[in-house]
Amino acid sequence: MGRREKPLDTRTGPLAAFAGDLRKLRAAAGNPSYRRMASVALYSPSVLSEAASGHRIPTLQVTLAFVRACDGDTTEWEQRWREIRGDNGFEPAEPSGDDRQPEAIGHPHPAQLPIGVHDFVGRTAEFEGARAMLTHAAEGRVPLLIRGAVGIGKTTFALRIAHRMTGEFPDGQLWADMGADDVQPMEVMAGFLQALGVPPDRIPVDDMHRIGLYRSMLAQRRVVVVLDDVRDERRVRPLLARSRTSQILVTSRSRLLGLDGIRRTTLTPLPRTDSLALLRLLIGNDRVRAEHDAALRITHFCAHLPLAITIAGRKIAAQPGRRLGEVADRLDAGIQVADWLRIGDVSLAGSLLPAYLSLPPLAKHVVHMCTAGADEVTPGGLARVLHISVDAAEHAVDSLIDCGLLHRVSAPERYLLPSLVGRLVAQQTSRFAMYPEMDTVELPVVDLRTADPMIG
Repeated sequence: MGRREKPLDTRTGPLAAFAGDLRKLRAAAGNPSYRRMASVALYSPSVLSEAASGHRIPTLQVTLAFVRACDGDTTEWEQRWREIRGDNGFEPAEPSGDDRQPEAIGHPHPAQLPIGVHDFVGRTAEFEGARAMLTHAAEGRVPLLIRGAVGIGKTTFALRIAHRMTGEFPDGQLWADMGADDVQPMEVMAGFLQALGVPPDRIPVDDMHRIGLYRSMLAQRRVVVVLDDVRDERRVRPLLARSRTSQILVTSRSRLLGLDGIRRTTLTPLPRTDSLALLRLLIGNDRVRAEHDAALRITHFCAHLPLAITIAGRKIAAQPGRRLGEVADRLDAGIQVADWLRIGDVSLAGSLLPAYLSLPPLAKHVVHMCTAGADEVTPGGLARVLHISVDAAEHAVDSLIDCGLLHRVSAPERYLLPSLVGRLVAQQTSRFAMYPEMDTVELPVVDLRTADPMIG
């Protein structure tokens, strides 16, 4: 706790009253030391102390930095600063030399967004809905979560939005892949701060101060931030901020229900017309028009997932003399899905299998039930067939929904595992094997020819 300051006579004029209220704000925040405030405000302790001295009015930037360091309302204090600035004609004090924020002289404009995808169709309604949620509200811009199944196009959608909004955020674009096993949010934050111009030796070691500095920077800049492939709340929570000037976009196959203060939008498989339009864009209109039915079969095999259609389309485009009917027949006859839906280092299996492997044992068992012939399931039906509680069945279903493997198809609670996903999982794992970790839950081996997991 910092040293208490001598009281000011606030009756001597508006400047003294302004400084006195800054001191009250600091006292209400627990009277933090000016050194501690400086680590958040990015101004030196002497500049912050001078701001509350009452000798002269501080600059707006210093005032707002002081207020943020004390968790005050910057909108209210900006209005007060402008009122006193207009009333008394005092010249604001400019910090000099090393007392300035590093960005006061000039700051970099990071452009970290990956290149946008050219092969993009549809999603008009989803874009309009997302833009409506991103409308600048009085309380500030709220982070937007874009979620959906593996291969649904979450990253492409987020990048499409971010690239279209660069004009609104001229101070830069930040991007991070949050899906790696070893990713640490505080390290990502340090990278963002450096990209925004904070020298490495000025980045606080303490998590609380680093978060405060990061949020202050987003409040001062006009930046769009994309946090891609977030696995859980823990990895993203420190990086979220509500700002009047910056926007954060998050992509995840999970609903991240543990996060507060965000908006959510869910992407679903493409409509049939958009699936065909994407295939047409990839292989040419003439081939789709000549073999329309075969093109429909190919997009149906791909479960109308943009990633699967893109991989299939690029492989077909590389074989201009091959008939679409021949491709569709081969797909229907049974192929190794993981091998066929792979181009270079891009594959559907590479995205889907980590989601499957992260599941708890009971949820894995439900997946294998679905691949064995249960097209649709309900929690009640699973509870009856597996001799488990409805709560346990609902938890398993929630796990599958959260990782984007199971889709709700109708009411009551009926869920579907897409056939493409089922085939891929079945081919990439021991299809009906009971995993060692399942022994503890005592699951029965179910004969799906007589059992009906649909019965609620």
